[in-house]
Amino acid sequence: MIHFRHILLGGCLILLSGTAAPGQGRAHSPEDILQTAVELYKQEQYWSAYNLFRDISSLNTPADRKTVASYMLLCEIALNDPDVITRAAQWEKEYPTAPFRQEILLRLGTLQLNKGLNAEAVETYNKVKIKQLPMRYRAEYVFRKGYACLQAGQKREALVLFGETTKYRGGDQFKTAAMYYRGYIHYSAGDFRSAIPLLEPLRDVPMYAPLASTYFLQSLFYLHEYERVIQEGEKIYATADPALKISLAKILSESYFALNRHREARTFFDDYLTGVRELSRADRYYSGILHFKLGNYSQAAEQLAIAGETTDSLGQNALYHLGEAYIELKNKLGALNAFRSASLMNFDPIIKEDAFFNYAKLSFDTNGDIQALSAYRKEYPDSPKLDEIQTYIAAHSFLIQDYSGAVTALQAITNPTAETGLYLKRAAYLRGIQLYQNGSFREAEKYFSLAEEPYWVAECLYRSDKFSNAISLWKQFTGAGRAYANPERYRTSHYNIAYAYFKQRDYTNAADWFNKFLKFTRNNKKYIADSYLRLGDCAFAQYDHELAASEYRNAIENKTKDADYALYQIAMAEGVLNRDSVKLETLRRLIEEYPSSSFISMALFEQGRTYVRTSQYNNAEEIFRTILAFQEHSAYHAKALVELGLIRINMQQPDQALEFYKEVMQRFPDSPDAANALAGIENVYMAKNDSKGFFDYLNSLGIDSGKTAGEKELLIFSSAEQLYLNNSNASAITALRNFIAEYPKSEKIPAAYFYLGECLAKMDKMQLAADAYLVVMQQPSGSFTELATRNYASIKYALEQYDEAVDAYMSLSDIAVIDNNRQEAQRGLMWSFYKNKQYRNALAQAQKVIISMSLTEKDRTDARYISAKSYLSLGERDKALPLLEELSKDAMTAIGAEAYFLLCKDAFDSGNFDRAEAMIFNLTDTETPQEYWLAHAYILLGDLFAAREEWTQAKATYESVLKEYKPAEPDDIAQLAEHRLKQCEGK
Repeated sequence: MIHFRHILLGGCLILLSGTAAPGQGRAHSPEDILQTAVELYKQEQYWSAYNLFRDISSLNTPADRKTVASYMLLCEIALNDPDVITRAAQWEKEYPTAPFRQEILLRLGTLQLNKGLNAEAVETYNKVKIKQLPMRYRAEYVFRKGYACLQAGQKREALVLFGETTKYRGGDQFKTAAMYYRGYIHYSAGDFRSAIPLLEPLRDVPMYAPLASTYFLQSLFYLHEYERVIQEGEKIYATADPALKISLAKILSESYFALNRHREARTFFDDYLTGVRELSRADRYYSGILHFKLGNYSQAAEQLAIAGETTDSLGQNALYHLGEAYIELKNKLGALNAFRSASLMNFDPIIKEDAFFNYAKLSFDTNGDIQALSAYRKEYPDSPKLDEIQTYIAAHSFLIQDYSGAVTALQAITNPTAETGLYLKRAAYLRGIQLYQNGSFREAEKYFSLAEEPYWVAECLYRSDKFSNAISLWKQFTGAGRAYANPERYRTSHYNIAYAYFKQRDYTNAADWFNKFLKFTRNNKKYIADSYLRLGDCAFAQYDHELAASEYRNAIENKTKDADYALYQIAMAEGVLNRDSVKLETLRRLIEEYPSSSFISMALFEQGRTYVRTSQYNNAEEIFRTILAFQEHSAYHAKALVELGLIRINMQQPDQALEFYKEVMQRFPDSPDAANALAGIENVYMAKNDSKGFFDYLNSLGIDSGKTAGEKELLIFSSAEQLYLNNSNASAITALRNFIAEYPKSEKIPAAYFYLGECLAKMDKMQLAADAYLVVMQQPSGSFTELATRNYASIKYALEQYDEAVDAYMSLSDIAVIDNNRQEAQRGLMWSFYKNKQYRNALAQAQKVIISMSLTEKDRTDARYISAKSYLSLGERDKALPLLEELSKDAMTAIGAEAYFLLCKDAFDSGNFDRAEAMIFNLTDTETPQEYWLAHAYILLGDLFAAREEWTQAKATYESVLKEYKPAEPDDIAQLAEHRLKQCEGK
């Protein structure tokens, strides 16, 4: 109901009573009040009339109540009461035959129309029965209903109604308006030829001249009659009043713009700007486009940014051009955000697609993020632009030596050219080399196969112990004509084939291929020396000890790095040839010339044995006691004791021999030498005819005279284990593999595989070590499982096999009992997620590391670094920047220096060159030792000069980087600087 203050109603009644003369009591009768209220209504004093109608509404007869209720409703409509629409509905139900029904519906519809309830207004107008409506209202009704239909989007119905308006009495007052709206409807529907004859006459009607002239000229504009727009418009413009002049200026500007006459367009638009109080979004959009065409990119960006604030077709268009303006301003980040916003709108599919393309390209350019590209590919799988962006990514990946990324990008090209194929092979080859150098031979093999590099495929197969396959490929390579195009590889292939045969213990073929290699090679001293060394091994293995000794001497003459091994092998060969004096002299030379050699223990032992064989017992005993005196010879302590026992036997001192043998059984009961010691003990007892004493001794040890199968199994395992514990890795690998082959069901299998993995890892055979650890992980065995899982995860991470590293670290986090391993799992999982480009998972794991109380501050710094880099890769720069700010405070560290550089790059990518330049010099002032990131910063400084078109400065900066930066290991700096220098050529 109407929310009037009750005090006003009382005041109104007092006023009425005051107007009656004394004694005239009928002035207060309902009929008089009703009559007064009607008069007030007719005088449009709706407020006072409503109060009187309301006051007497309950005093009338039912017939009068309908009239009063109708008048009240008319007052409420006139007073724009907020609840009138609701009460009108009640009124319709309560008084279906009330007077003024058609007029009330007309007024109610008009009220709804004024409130913007256009559809409701049309519905109300539809209830009006025009034949029951007074004649004076019919033209108004048809016109207003037409207007309501127009506002409600029912333009076809509106067009008909506006055309019928003049058929009714009094319709002439709506004729001009109806003509205007008809012209407007044709104009808005794009029927400009129908609009022009309706709008053109209205250019002289003051009320409609501004809009009619505007729509008239715009109709000409949309019909591409630009010259006529200018011709007609400038005539009107010269004498037009200020209000019309504003609209004409814009139309003329747009016409000149359409004719690519941008300066005239700017002149008229400036005139337009002087006459408007506030610019519309469309104005700002057009102003931005004009500025862009005239090269005023800052002003263009300012206007387009405002125009793009709303999600509609204009906003999408503005954002797209805003992106283009930012590109011209060298503000990549601004362009990225603008294109991204435009790509999220569906109003113009062409703009959407191109904006998406530019966003994806910039996402990669600024953040290294390929997720936007993946999304673009999914959205537009048939886009011809995919090949362009893949080529761009490949080129960028080549520059930063991300050859894996280059391969992925080049493989995604749908229409590859011959040149694309060459680049793909090149990228695959370089990625293969990276993995090969990292020890990830199986992954490298895939890339070398893609690169069609059989030589390197064979290398990987060899490193994976697939010797037969490697031999086959190398032989194909040496037999192919193209092998001669690379003589160095051709020669090396012979060497490699020889080694592969050698690994298979096919010494005849191995020697044959080593000799072939030596025929081809004259300059590679390292390989020549090693070939002679292996030829010695081949001859030795085939019992040709004379030849073996000769080949080992050739290796020494060619300065083999394993001269100590060669000397030891010569000594062994001379021993077999019964040239003991030569053997002793050779062993002496080895001990004197290579005192830190790993063969010292073996050399001493062989010296002692040779002295025993030549009956020089005192010299022999001195040697064996020397072995026993030093812990570094512990692997030979048991053997030395056995030999000392033998010396005592030879010297007819069996009791003393027995002491040495028993010491072996006491200290080394599980060693391979325990069997020899036990045999010696048995011989001593038997020589004394004391078999009972021997069996009593066996009982004291808890063993009987025979070995069970289980004891034999344990003895073999213990022997292999001892080799592992003594760091005899090569021998341990052979022993462990033999044990695994002979006892595949043994309960010691997990331990054997674990030891095997450890030995292989020490010999830098990481992929094979991981295979061994995996077996342990698949056969849980307590502490071995946990350690194997940790080592497996670490190897997979080092080999850049991040998928498997993720799985392994997740498994470690589940099973780890040792605190250090749990912590290793947390940090390893975080890094593996990040390296595997699982950035959301990396962020989640990094947060766990940050809040962990058991991890170090370095781990938390790493977690912040990974979070920052992950946010960048996800395009969430606003979240990355605070983290980078925090990390950059310590520019002495690699992480801090990189964070500082990334902040410099952020300023550069934002087009804020002055800030970027100041930050770069601030970084150099910190005197950080992080030369790599300083070099990156100087390259960025060169980019900054190039962006300013200061080419001399840019070139000098890049050249200084190439001259001054000397990395300890090869990296991407030189390649980046050289690429930019090429871009400076001709500038």
